[in-house]
Amino acid sequence: MPAAPPASQKATDAERAAALKMLSDVARAFAWPVHRWPLDRRPAEHATRVHLPRAYLGGAPAGGGCDREDVRAVRAGQDVNQVVHAWYMEYVERERVGVWTNYVHEDGTIARRHEYLGPDPRVAGYFFDVDGEIHVRWWDGFLKNQWMDDQKWTLDVVQNAKGEWVVKEY
Repeated sequence: MPAAPPASQKATDAERAAALKMLSDVARAFAWPVHRWPLDRRPAEHATRVHLPRAYLGGAPAGGGCDREDVRAVRAGQDVNQVVHAWYMEYVERERVGVWTNYVHEDGTIARRHEYLGPDPRVAGYFFDVDGEIHVRWWDGFLKNQWMDDQKWTLDVVQNAKGEWVVKEY
């Protein structure tokens, strides 16, 4: 990561913008396609739950119900990347998805869960909420769009004690 000016100096808007662009580009570059086996491990530090949206931006299901996501338990030490990959590689019946858009097959006769997330859904990382539960940060390489649950997400940067630019977690 590029070193920023010492914390005592005021960083310029241009320096902050450059750091934000660089860290955003890195997050997108390391995002892995959910339909491919993940190359790195992300073991869960403790038992928790992972929220898995059923459609792009948590799209509203047919009939207007509230089941926009599935929630799965993750054990301590279990690889979160493998849990996410396995879940989205499962086949899903056409009747369960209703009016959601399948971005891969128009007829949707044999569809996998990831086909409803966008044309090229990639896992860009994870967000831990106040309860310690995991939410997937998605990056779609085709749409050039980043989203999580039912909203778009963006990165923010701050300077750490050493004056380096780091991603600000909320």
